[in-house]
Amino acid sequence: MEFVTFEGNDLYHAFLSGARKLISIKHHLNNINVFPVPDGDTGSNMSYLMQTIINEALPSEDFSETMDSIATAALSGSRGNSGIIISEYFNGLSEKLKGKTHVKLDEFMDAVKHAIKKAYEAIMNPVEGTILTILRKAAEVTTPQTSFNSYFKTSLEQAKQALKETTEQLEVLKKNGVVDAGAEGFTAFLEGINYYLETGKTETPNLAPVVEAIVVSHDMVVTERYCTEALLIHVNRSSHDLQSLLAEMGSSLIVSGHSDKMRIHIHTDFPEKFFLKLREYGQIVEQKVDDMIRQQQAISASHPRIAIVTDTIADLPLEIMDEYQIHRLPMSLMVDDTSYIDRFSITTDTFYDLMPQTKKFSSSQPDPKTIERTLEFLLDHYDDIIVVTVASKLSGTYNAILHMAQDEKRIHLVDSRQNSGAQGLVVLEAAKQIASGASLESVLKALESVIARTRIYVSVKTLKYMVRQGRVSKVTGLLAKLMNLKPVISLDAEGGGIIREKAFSLHQNEKKILKLIKKAPVDQFGMVHALAPKRAQKLAERITEITGKKPLFTTTISPIVAMNAGIGAIGVALTFKTEVK
Repeated sequence: MEFVTFEGNDLYHAFLSGARKLISIKHHLNNINVFPVPDGDTGSNMSYLMQTIINEALPSEDFSETMDSIATAALSGSRGNSGIIISEYFNGLSEKLKGKTHVKLDEFMDAVKHAIKKAYEAIMNPVEGTILTILRKAAEVTTPQTSFNSYFKTSLEQAKQALKETTEQLEVLKKNGVVDAGAEGFTAFLEGINYYLETGKTETPNLAPVVEAIVVSHDMVVTERYCTEALLIHVNRSSHDLQSLLAEMGSSLIVSGHSDKMRIHIHTDFPEKFFLKLREYGQIVEQKVDDMIRQQQAISASHPRIAIVTDTIADLPLEIMDEYQIHRLPMSLMVDDTSYIDRFSITTDTFYDLMPQTKKFSSSQPDPKTIERTLEFLLDHYDDIIVVTVASKLSGTYNAILHMAQDEKRIHLVDSRQNSGAQGLVVLEAAKQIASGASLESVLKALESVIARTRIYVSVKTLKYMVRQGRVSKVTGLLAKLMNLKPVISLDAEGGGIIREKAFSLHQNEKKILKLIKKAPVDQFGMVHALAPKRAQKLAERITEITGKKPLFTTTISPIVAMNAGIGAIGVALTFKTEVK
């Protein structure tokens, strides 16, 4: 069938066919992803965008209504550089063709030029040899076209030729002998459209090429660590203004959308500062932060065959997590009406800065989509995954992951029965075992042993934060305040929270902690604190005098733990040489 004009239903089925074709090569795109950073997720990001369009876009006979529905879904589902560029491209098409019940070919071709301009303008520093080049080259159809069929056929031919040339346009592509992943993704989208126009079917055959994943070389440096994105509504600045205001915060800045809703993408070392600044320009309704260094480690050839994963309740310094390639599933922290990504889009320091102006705090387990996305990515690159969660008695994280672990035999879920620094010690022991080349069975056995021998003792200055979060009753909190009670908080053997000791001064409180430590020989320990490094250091020195060991680490507690422990709290996490009660 020749399409001389396009109505809404024609557009819908053509784009769905394109979306399905792109999704069919997701893993291939991940494997060849080396630009702008080799984080192995371009295929996943573009597929997420296309799946969102499939799930959310609604067909209509009216072309404008259908295109607007597709553009809205694309903005909602856009992820990563290429995903957001495609989203802005679709937004440009919708913008130019608004009000059209059906579209003639010359009108569509004119709209494509406008969409390409929008895509280029959305990027702070456009780079050729990428998806941008394919968008532009595919639209350079100079010979007269009589139908959408011939137009898209010619467009695809030009896209394929331009795709081959990307290898020579960027040094990193040439070095690895690949084409640009985002560019190939959009070319596949055009293939799917052509398939529909030729056959009238939206199902596309799975013709995904089989290639080995690119082995990341050590000289491929990630200059900014975090791929950071936000969805903003009620925006009080133009996209151009936001580009200027946010440019200094990192690289790869893309601003897509309109005043009602904008998607912003940036590579930065300080995602928490980025989100704090964004609060000034609108309401943040969605956040995403990917650790590109950890992603790069996962797709490299030098990692162990077992991945170790924990949640962000575990307290360990970043340098230790980098050394042992420990992956993290972030908890969510709600500050009034904004949900933040624990440790990524909000740090302990930022959290305390927001405290005075915040009416309500709450926390929740990792988002199911984040769990699925993270574990699926790791399954592509590791033989097995060990996930060590915060105590199941304290959080629903264990149960949230359990469903996926039951369906996938390579995921091994462990309830640490710990939190904070104690959970960190448990995770670190597993990571060391993995790094030494221990078998999966040996690591899991070692975990059970270290969990039974690990405890945490926390000295809190006040119970008011625990009262505020409902961890302690108001009556108990009032009595503690009247009596100047300084309790030692701990967890029992099953991971339930308990008041282990009671004291009436911080000095007496710390003496009780030292007494607990003397009950059994200590194998190792670490210190955690909530903006109290000097107090933590002094206690660590006294513990060293008793045990003859120095702390493995001293680090700040996570914002979610800080929400309960409060400013000034310190804690010691210990692994004893024998089981303790």
